[in-house]
Amino acid sequence: MRTDMMRMGTKGQRAALMGALLAVVLGGTGCGDECVDSIDCRDKGAVPAGQAWACVEELCTQVVVDIEEDDAGTDAGTGTDAGTETDAGTETDGGTGTDAGTDGGTVACAPLPREQVLGTLQLQTGFSVAESADLSPEVVAVVSTPGPTYSLFAVRQTATGRDVFSLGTWPELALGDTAIDTVIAPADRANPTATFASYFLAHDGTRLLAGYTKSGFPAPGSVAVVDPSKRDATTYLDAPDNYSAAGTTDAFFVNGSGLERLSGSLGVYALVTSGKPFVKFKVVDFPAQVGASGVTAIAQNGIGVFGYAAADTYVNVAHAVSSAKLGEALASGTPVVLTNEPKVDVGSDFNAAASFGNGVAVARGAYGATGFGVTDVSRFSLTPGLGGGQPVSVGTREAVLNTADACTAVELLSSLGADLLVGVKDVNGRRLVRIQQGQ
Repeated sequence: MRTDMMRMGTKGQRAALMGALLAVVLGGTGCGDECVDSIDCRDKGAVPAGQAWACVEELCTQVVVDIEEDDAGTDAGTGTDAGTETDAGTETDGGTGTDAGTDGGTVACAPLPREQVLGTLQLQTGFSVAESADLSPEVVAVVSTPGPTYSLFAVRQTATGRDVFSLGTWPELALGDTAIDTVIAPADRANPTATFASYFLAHDGTRLLAGYTKSGFPAPGSVAVVDPSKRDATTYLDAPDNYSAAGTTDAFFVNGSGLERLSGSLGVYALVTSGKPFVKFKVVDFPAQVGASGVTAIAQNGIGVFGYAAADTYVNVAHAVSSAKLGEALASGTPVVLTNEPKVDVGSDFNAAASFGNGVAVARGAYGATGFGVTDVSRFSLTPGLGGGQPVSVGTREAVLNTADACTAVELLSSLGADLLVGVKDVNGRRLVRIQQGQ
């Protein structure tokens, strides 16, 4: 069984996040606080062919009203999405089939002006946008080195490959010409189409961790520990049900039902990489009855956020565990009982989590007819207890990005130092956007 993002990936439901987004782009500049709606802009004069006046943040703005010369598989002429299977390229594009979740139909999206970086996403008070960088449509997960110079790596998924690539140095990103190594273990390479990439990539300060699963219950799976400096020196370990993972210095935390010969119920398994052979521990116990594995993130202050899908609803649940308790679990071999730790009150289902400074960001939403729909990206601060003996304090939800419509998709979350990386896709292409705390 899989929880949200994995079920979406393995059963074709990622169309809700990966479909074509046919809409319009901003085309001009505003002229002051002067309007409530487009009617107030009627006296602004003529505009070039194919454009119209619209009221954008109380400014009369020239917008492109239709850039679709031919919607038959070209995705309004963008290069990154042309002819992909998820972009069905139908002329009606009326919010049906694989394109329904993110496009909502050209009739709905075409009149909407959009910001070049965030599209129609709405940035909330207390956060700001820094740089953005283009991202290949085949990348399903990214991770950054600790910095201050940020080198990024990616998992690239194709019909027959699950491979780790270099992305370069932020923000000058480009997918490398050659894979560092494949995520697929030797025993599964004869039939790569039977494997499903797990949508995570973790970093322990030196090495990378990526994984995949196969059909079954529990789902057979494997993780690859890749050293970017030593091509073809990858270690592969059995890891059934691996759904998510996070890294900290010389250790990875894998959310699943086992790691190599260390097997059992669903929980969080630690892989200590400071020496060889790697040492494995189960560090977090989930309840006896859970629906599936869940999210994993480690905040900058070392607090872990671990979760699972509830047995009855498959809605994701998460709790915060202090770094002190994780250290005790590693030292004693006795896992932390997750339900004894403070709950992160997300307030809805969610399908991704990532470190965001001394806190965690989650992509909230719910399943609908076309898959998982992200309603917002929100942050929760995480504060260590006094003296290390008190429970972690989990802050109230802070909205970071809200989705105003289905015309701009949030596709992934990752981190860049203390900042958040959000994978965004719309008619302007696919990109990573760096979000910072503070205006």
